[in-house]
Amino acid sequence: MLTAELVQGILKEIGVDPERFSIEWASAAEGTRYVELITAFTKKIKELGPVGHAEQKDAEDLLLKLRAARSATEVRKLRTGLGNLTKQFRKDGSYSPEVVKEKVMQKLGKTVRTEIGAQEILLRLKEQGPLSLKDLAGKVSLSAEEITDFLAKLGKKGKASESEGRWRLSGPGEEVV
Repeated sequence: MLTAELVQGILKEIGVDPERFSIEWASAAEGTRYVELITAFTKKIKELGPVGHAEQKDAEDLLLKLRAARSATEVRKLRTGLGNLTKQFRKDGSYSPEVVKEKVMQKLGKTVRTEIGAQEILLRLKEQGPLSLKDLAGKVSLSAEEITDFLAKLGKKGKASESEGRWRLSGPGEEVV
C-alpha cells in the first residue's frame, strides 16, 4: 500500500495521470478476477492513449520526467524515508487508505519533489547540453532558488560548471545517478 501510494504521488508530481498505474491483487485461484483486472486496466490505458495524450503534455518531456523519477527512487534518502515510514505503519497498525495517503505525502512529499527535480536537472544537462537557469526553471518543478542551490552543490563537487550563464555537466558528473 505504501509503495503504491508513493508511486501515485510520484506520477502526480511529474504530471503523469496516476490512473496509468494500478495495483490489484488476485490469487492463483481467481483466474476470472485476474482477467477482469487486466481487461479493465488495458481498457483504461487505451482510453488515456499514449503518454502525454491524456495529460495534454509533450510526451518526450514526460518520458524524461519519468526517467528522472525512476532515478529519484534509487536515491538513498527516499528509500530510507520509505523504510522508516513502513516501520512507523507497522508500529501504529493503521492502514486505512486515507491515513496511508496522508502520511506518505506528509513524510515523503518534499523529498519526492526535490529528488525528482535534482535528477531531472542532471538528465537535462546531460541530454540537452548547456542550459541556463531560466531554461531549467521553465521545465523543472523546483523554484529558481532550489535549482540554483542544486547547481551550486554540483559546482562545488566539480560535477558541473557554469560559463556565460549556462550550466553543463563536467567529467565524471556526466553520469546520471
